[in-house]
Amino acid sequence: MTGSGSNTSPSSPAPPRSAFVAAVARLQRAQLRLAATALIVMMLVTVADVTLRYLFNSPIRGSYDIVEVMLVVFVFHGMAGVFFRRQNIAIDLIDSFVSRGFVALLTRFADVVSIAALCLLFWAMTGPAWQVYEYGDRKIDLDLPVYLLWIAALAGMVGVILAAVAALVVGPDPDSHPRSTAE
Repeated sequence: MTGSGSNTSPSSPAPPRSAFVAAVARLQRAQLRLAATALIVMMLVTVADVTLRYLFNSPIRGSYDIVEVMLVVFVFHGMAGVFFRRQNIAIDLIDSFVSRGFVALLTRFADVVSIAALCLLFWAMTGPAWQVYEYGDRKIDLDLPVYLLWIAALAGMVGVILAAVAALVVGPDPDSHPRSTAE
């Protein structure tokens, strides 16, 4: 082939994605918006609480609970985009010394290990979540059932696992190899 090496027309610049990957992309964008909203709420509640506490000696009732709930939402829903776009912290000590094929193999191996670790984490979270549900624990200030936090965390983990599986399905980006010249 000559030129850019692509057979796609200008009207369809991106290669077609599977329905699964497209659905996971929409899910992780929704999770990212939810995480961003949780971060904004955390910041606003913290600023308002500190301001009201020091200016009027009247803190916001339940601010610690609100921040804790938003932190759970932020962390567990914010991770999906990281795994989907493979923006995890990576130490690529050998990438510049080995072929692109070997780097792609290492990337796939890392994807499989990540999925296994995420599934193990999800499984480990279900026990405490069920225990909190059975005991009926509640947040002190807001009287919010604690199992709702676990539901938010577990739902976020499902999205993270799906994002990691989608990254495995898509495969590594061939242009991400540190060498810019042909082998």
